[in-house]
Amino acid sequence: MPLSGIYGPIARDEAIKIIHGALDLGITHFDTAELYGPYLNEELLADALGAHRTRVEIASKFGYRLRDGKIVGLDSSPGSIRLAVDGSLRRLRRDHLDVLYQHRPDPAVPIEEVVGTMSDLVRQGKVSSLGLSATDTHTLRRASAVHPISFVQNEFSLIQRAAETTLLPDLLGTSTEFVCYSPLGRGMLARPLLPNAQRAPSDYRSKDARYQAERLAELVDRLAPLWRISAARSVSPAAIALAWLLAKTPIIHIVPSATSVEQLKANVRAADLVLSGMEISDLDLIGEMSARQ
Repeated sequence: MPLSGIYGPIARDEAIKIIHGALDLGITHFDTAELYGPYLNEELLADALGAHRTRVEIASKFGYRLRDGKIVGLDSSPGSIRLAVDGSLRRLRRDHLDVLYQHRPDPAVPIEEVVGTMSDLVRQGKVSSLGLSATDTHTLRRASAVHPISFVQNEFSLIQRAAETTLLPDLLGTSTEFVCYSPLGRGMLARPLLPNAQRAPSDYRSKDARYQAERLAELVDRLAPLWRISAARSVSPAAIALAWLLAKTPIIHIVPSATSVEQLKANVRAADLVLSGMEISDLDLIGEMSARQ
């Protein structure tokens, strides 16, 4: 998502360099959506992957009504889903998606109807596995009664902990795995941030209450255990924050973003980082900070 400018401008050449760096590091799963750009992210990914685009897993999402590059509502109607998937496949230059997510719930369309349409796409060979994003246990159960849901993708990080008690425990013993989006708190956990730092007008985070000066100063202070463990280990705070997530349960996957090759390498290091019980306990105490007031 950040490679299409949601956190501020990024040069296309740099974005492609990051995707190439991910391939070099052995990353084989890429998470995109028609919303990102809109549409530009899928095209960027296809261009960067080149011949590799058929050798990796790609997940994309549908569910927003877009007009002139703006979100004008939600739309998970059957016709809209089919158009979205065909558009994603065309932009990605592929004949199927490895994972198809409903990006956000649409109150106007019952989840059974949504998943019924998604399952039709599985039967047609356009989609391999299904997922739901920003969902809850009740919706997941209704959806799973129609077709197996392989993944749920909800926000989960050191500072956004709702999934820890409201959804993740319900997945244990099931065939559904959990994907953490914004696992670095939209960049907050990558490094200590200055409360008065100037952001590009296009930076989505300017609308996030956690990024306002007073809240951000409080957050940086509360994250003291993260900064301390990072310094003691001589690794980036991002690697520590991601390793904390991966230590929670084997069913967790993470889709961290990066806007430089250096950030990418720091993120990947988390896969080999084993935290001690004391470090995990200290990080557990940080607690959640709400995204909006």
